[in-house]
Amino acid sequence: MRIFIVCLLSWFIAQVIKVIINSIKCLIAKKKGTTADKVTIETLFKLGGMPSSHTATVIALAASIGLHSGWDSDVFAVSGVFAFIVMFDAIKVRLPVEKLTEAFNALKNIVYGKNTQDVKKVEGHTLPEIAGGFVVGFCTAYLMVRIFDIFSWEIFDFLTKI
Repeated sequence: MRIFIVCLLSWFIAQVIKVIINSIKCLIAKKKGTTADKVTIETLFKLGGMPSSHTATVIALAASIGLHSGWDSDVFAVSGVFAFIVMFDAIKVRLPVEKLTEAFNALKNIVYGKNTQDVKKVEGHTLPEIAGGFVVGFCTAYLMVRIFDIFSWEIFDFLTKI
């Protein structure tokens, strides 16, 4: 349960950072007289963007396990492979699919007109967005496991007795 809390916290921190970055982009665009996506409550749950919350979550998982159970443990190896697959998918699969979807929708609009429904875009990540998620995930795990010692918190003991 404690590792789940660390992962959830890491995801939340990444999403809050994303809202802050998007708010700053919106303010800069407003000052320049250009338009930018408005920041709403939905932005907190948005996929894509800086930092990658998927990466932050899986790195928090792997790092928490590594810091608590050991970097040479079997469960760390499993979580490390899982984290690699998630990050690889975000860069090498979802990002190209996002670009293809944009191109397909542009062609569809030319052929059939703009009044047809677009294909939903899947958001991928760039390498800097993945790196940002990595930093958020690892720092969250390190702070929670090493600095705040979440594994010694008695508040979670009641959950094991249910």
